[in-house]
Amino acid sequence: MLTLLCNGTVITPSEVIENGGVLFEDGVIKDVGNTDEVRAKVFRVSEDKIQLKIIDAKKKIILPGFINTHHHLYSTFSRGMYIPGTPAKNFVEVLEKLWWKLDRVLTAEDIYYSSLIPLIECVKNGTTTIFDHHESQEFQTGSLDEIQKAVEQIGIRACLCLGSSDRYGKGQEGLEENERFLSKIKNEKPELIAGMVGLHAPFTVNNDTLEKHAALAKKYKVGMHIHCAEDLADENDSVEKYKMRIVERLKKFGALGEKTMLIHCIHIDEKEMDIMKETKTNAVHNPESNMNNAVGCADVLTMLKKGITVGLGTDGMSSDMLSQMRCAYLIHRHNKKDPRVAFCEAPEMLLQNNSKIAEKVFGKKLGKIEVGSPADLVVLDYNPPTPLSKDNFLGHLIFGMVDATVDTTICNGRVLMKDKKLEGINEEQLCQKSRELSSKFWERIKKL
Repeated sequence: MLTLLCNGTVITPSEVIENGGVLFEDGVIKDVGNTDEVRAKVFRVSEDKIQLKIIDAKKKIILPGFINTHHHLYSTFSRGMYIPGTPAKNFVEVLEKLWWKLDRVLTAEDIYYSSLIPLIECVKNGTTTIFDHHESQEFQTGSLDEIQKAVEQIGIRACLCLGSSDRYGKGQEGLEENERFLSKIKNEKPELIAGMVGLHAPFTVNNDTLEKHAALAKKYKVGMHIHCAEDLADENDSVEKYKMRIVERLKKFGALGEKTMLIHCIHIDEKEMDIMKETKTNAVHNPESNMNNAVGCADVLTMLKKGITVGLGTDGMSSDMLSQMRCAYLIHRHNKKDPRVAFCEAPEMLLQNNSKIAEKVFGKKLGKIEVGSPADLVVLDYNPPTPLSKDNFLGHLIFGMVDATVDTTICNGRVLMKDKKLEGINEEQLCQKSRELSSKFWERIKKL
């Protein structure tokens, strides 16, 4: 059925349309423009009686659905969890005391429910596409199916992979799960699901595992999703063991390319940046997570100047991309001690570069309101207190819209939330089950 989301301020790549409307059908945008003109065209093209569903944006802001290029759905059960013993004093200890314990006790049901909750939060925050990086070392085979099931239940778009690691001697099993899932979606062609080849991080995989995963990515013509130089320990490990820096090592084994994402890139040097530029490899910035782990701030401003496509992710900290964008804006001004930077670059990572990365992976123009693009749309409850135009949109985005509430979320033409109410999702029931499972999960972790 034809649907018209109308009577709002539409933000397109080139203009701000007051009293704007977006017409879509079968999950694809058919027309964008003034509400009255779009509606009139619908009835001019056919003399037959046309059924047109109207969704009134009530003068709110209509934006493309947000894209998160690095998420960790499996991390949900860590919220509020007590970690006994001495607090971790560095990033490696954070991994050892929290994340590497957590990913060893996840069950299939845990993975499914720990995915559902942040996926709901995606909908509530207007995030309609995510790139998830999963880890569950004691339950790898079939783990991506549990996440796919949750994604399809909630209704957003997702690129999935398993972050393989040799730290428990299970790199081969991780490889097999990545291949099993890629083969499955190649045959089944699920509309909202894509896949990549995942690796945990260079310092937790040997050369054999790295080479096999890079070969798998080439076989399926997909990119790789890899944590890179999040902590200095990762770079030090590469130099000590392999006599080369991380990005050099990844290049040597064929892991780089225009569909590959290197996550964090905090401790890479300019030579490594140049390799990423040369190979068209993407970086993904996760400022809130980096601050939380006290690992440093990636020099994404230099990467952007070099022409590297730098996207924006949350690393499992949240599903709120607007707050992540403003965090990036603030941290780079603070880090550079320069109030002239990041005003354009932070929104660029969210609105332009995440879209570029998603298009490479999904083969569709995501993150844009234009004819032919998927109908991934968000209505933001923001009433601008000053004039809003294409020339001052970024000022409204950073200082106003970032604090606004999402009213309506649409993915692939399907309404997932309307008037701030989730459609067909019993959030309370799902959270109750999640609490029950996480309590048992915490007890298992205590025994490690």
